[in-house]
Amino acid sequence: MKKIILFLSLLIIHSILISQISLDPRYHTYSEIKAELDSLQELYPDLVFVDSIGVTSAENIPIWAVKISDNASIDEDEPAVMYAGQCHAEEVLGVEITMWMINEILEKRFLQPYSIWISQLEIWFIPSYNPEGLQVVMDGWDTSFRKNKRDNNLNDNFDFIEGPGNDIDGIDLNRNYSFNWIHGDTLWAPGTDQLWDYYRGPAPFSEGGTQAVRDLAEEQHFIFSINWHSSRTGNFSEKVFYSFEWDGEKRSPDFEFNQIVGETVASFIQTEDGTGSYEPSPSRGRKGSAHDWFYQAHGTTQLLIECGTSNLQPDSSLVDDTCERCSAGAYWLLNRIIGYNADMSLLTGHITDVETDEPLVAEIIVEEKNAPFFAPRLSDETYGRYWRQLLPGTYTLKFQKKGYEEFILNDVTVNNSTWTVKNAELVPLSEVTLIGTITSNDEQIPANIKIYDIENDEYYFENGNFNISVFEGIHKIEITSENCVPFIDSLNFSGELIELDIELAPENVIFSENWENGSPSNNWQIDGNWNVQYFDEIGDYAISLTSGEFYTSNENSLLTLENPINLQNSENAILSFQQKYYTEHDYDICAIQLSSDAENWDEILAFSGIENEWQNVFILLTNYLRNDLYLRLCFTSDETINDPGWWIKNIKIITSDSTNFIYGDVDGNGSVTSFDAALTLQYSAGLISNWTDNQIIAGDVNGDDNISSFDAALILQYSAGIIDEFPVENKYTK
Repeated sequence: MKKIILFLSLLIIHSILISQISLDPRYHTYSEIKAELDSLQELYPDLVFVDSIGVTSAENIPIWAVKISDNASIDEDEPAVMYAGQCHAEEVLGVEITMWMINEILEKRFLQPYSIWISQLEIWFIPSYNPEGLQVVMDGWDTSFRKNKRDNNLNDNFDFIEGPGNDIDGIDLNRNYSFNWIHGDTLWAPGTDQLWDYYRGPAPFSEGGTQAVRDLAEEQHFIFSINWHSSRTGNFSEKVFYSFEWDGEKRSPDFEFNQIVGETVASFIQTEDGTGSYEPSPSRGRKGSAHDWFYQAHGTTQLLIECGTSNLQPDSSLVDDTCERCSAGAYWLLNRIIGYNADMSLLTGHITDVETDEPLVAEIIVEEKNAPFFAPRLSDETYGRYWRQLLPGTYTLKFQKKGYEEFILNDVTVNNSTWTVKNAELVPLSEVTLIGTITSNDEQIPANIKIYDIENDEYYFENGNFNISVFEGIHKIEITSENCVPFIDSLNFSGELIELDIELAPENVIFSENWENGSPSNNWQIDGNWNVQYFDEIGDYAISLTSGEFYTSNENSLLTLENPINLQNSENAILSFQQKYYTEHDYDICAIQLSSDAENWDEILAFSGIENEWQNVFILLTNYLRNDLYLRLCFTSDETINDPGWWIKNIKIITSDSTNFIYGDVDGNGSVTSFDAALTLQYSAGLISNWTDNQIIAGDVNGDDNISSFDAALILQYSAGIIDEFPVENKYTK
C-alpha cells in the first residue's frame, strides 16, 4: 500500500509540474536579480553593497550577495544576519522573499524599526546560490528540477528528465554541507542510488554554491540566518525547522534557545489560508543540510523555513502575499538582536592581545553549552569580536588561542534586558627554540616530530637535525622514525633555547598484525561485524567494523587476541597501531582493553567522534611487564544513529633494551605528565623498584622549580657516569 501511495504522489506531482511550461513573469530570472540589485546599489550607494561571493561549479556563473547597512561597503563592528533565498532550483519563492525584503527595508528606511536595523546591523541576502538550477526552471526546461547542473556522468551534456526525480546530472545543494554529509539522502531513490533528486555530491562543499555560502559565513559570523525553501509534496509546507533533535532524545546543546527562536518566528508567519501560523519543529534528519551545519560550524541559529503550500510556483498575487507574510517572521530576528519589542539576551565582547591591544582570532567556549562535535567558535579577524546567543543564566567562559595563556571567566551572568559584554585580553606566551639531533645506533636518521598544542605542529626532518619554535609551557612531544622505538614525553619548555639530542632505539617487534592476507588471522577471536578492507590511498589493509556503509545499532563487537603476548622477560614494551574513526560522539565508543589473565580487563583507551586522518597511537605497557598480555578491541553502539565506524591497521607490540619508553599515566592521576615520564625512566633504569610508589629520586635537580623528565634524564646520566655534576642547563642526551 505504501508503494502505491508513493507512486500516486509522484504521479500527481509530476502531472502538476510538467504542465507548467513557463513561470509567471512575476518571478525573477538571474539577469533580473542582478539588474535590480545593481539599480538599488546605484540608488542607495551608502546603504547597499552588492558583491560576488563565488561562482557555480558547472558554468562559472557569479553568485551575488547584497548587504544592507549604513556604510554598507565597510565591514563594521556590528551583528550580522543572513537570509538565503533559492537553494533548490524549483523553489523560486525564496528568491522573491529575499528580493521583497531588500526592497521593503530600503523603501521604509526612515521608519522604525527599519532605520534602527540599518544603523545597527549588517543584513545580508543571497537571492540565489543555485543560479544554474534557476535557469533550468525559469527557461521552462523543467519547472520541477531541484539540483544544480554538475555533469555527474562526465559526458559534457546536461542530462535531465522532465518531472521530479531520475535526473542524472546535478547536486542537491542542501545535502552538500559537511556536517553529516556522510549520510546523504536516499529518499525515493532506487536501492541506495543517490543519483536522484537528493544526491549529496562527491564530497562536502564540492559545489560552488555551498562554497560561496560557507566562505561568507566564515567571514561574517552570522548570529541568525534563514534558508528559504518550499515543500514539493506539501508534507512539510508552512513549517519552521530549527537545530536539532535526533531520534527523539538527542538534542543540540542550545536546543532550548533554538526552539524559542523557531517557535517565535513561526508564530509571526500566518498560513496561506489565514487559519493559523506556521508550525515549528526541530530538524530530525542528518543529511548534510545548511541549518545544522551553520549551528555546528559557527553557532549560528539558522532556520529552514518551508514557505507556501504544495503549489511551489503560485501566480503573482499569491507570491506577494507569501512574501509579506514570511517577512514578518524574518524581521523578528532583527528585532531580537537589538531588543526592539523583544528580549535581547546575547553574549558578546572583544578578544585582544594584552600587550598590543590588537584584535585576535581566538576560540570562545561556553562550558555549559559546549559539544565535542562543534567546530571552534571563533572571534572575527577585523575586530576580535565574538557573538554567542544564550538564554538567561550563569555560564563559564573559556578563551583560548595557540601562543597565548588560556583565559577563563567564571559565573558570567546573561540576562534578557541587554547584551552581556565580556572582553578578554590574552597574554602572549614566549617562544622557545628547540634544536637537536635525532639518531639511532649513533647514526642520524630521518624522523617526524609532533608537538601537541591547541593546534598541533608536525615536522619531518630528513637528516635528523631539527630547529623548531615552540611556545613555553608543558607540551607532549612525539618523535618517531621507521623501525625505531618512539620518543614520547611531556616536557616543560622554558627559556630561549633548549637542546634536545634524541637516540631512538631500534624496535624489537614481538607481535604484529597488518591483515596482509585480507582477512583476520587465526590469532583473533571475532565477535561482531569485523571485516578487513583494502585502502587504495594508503596501499594497505585495515580492519573495520562494517561490511557496508555504517555500523549497526546496539553493537557490542569484540576482536580478541586469543594467544597472549609473553612479556615475562620484558623490561619495557609499547603497543602501537594506526587508526581513524567516525562514530557518534559520546554514545558509540571505541576502546582498547588489556588483561594479564583474559578475565579481568582494563580499558586503557576509549574515544568517540570523528578522526578522518590516520593517526599513530602508542600505549606504554608498564602495568603488564613480566606477565602475559591479552589484547582486545571493543566497540559498543547505542540503539540509535549509526555512523561509518572504526578502522585499525598495523598493530605492533615492540620492546627494546633502551630506557626510551616515556609515556602513559603511570601514577594513575588521570593525565600524562612529566612526573609519569620521570617515574618511567627511573623504573626502566632500575633506580626505583616500583613505579606506583610515586617517588622520583633526587627531585628538582636542575633547579627550575619543576620536577620533570628533564630531571629524570639528568639523574640517569649522572648515575651512569655520563655527566659528573648538577645542574646541567637545558641539555640532556638520550
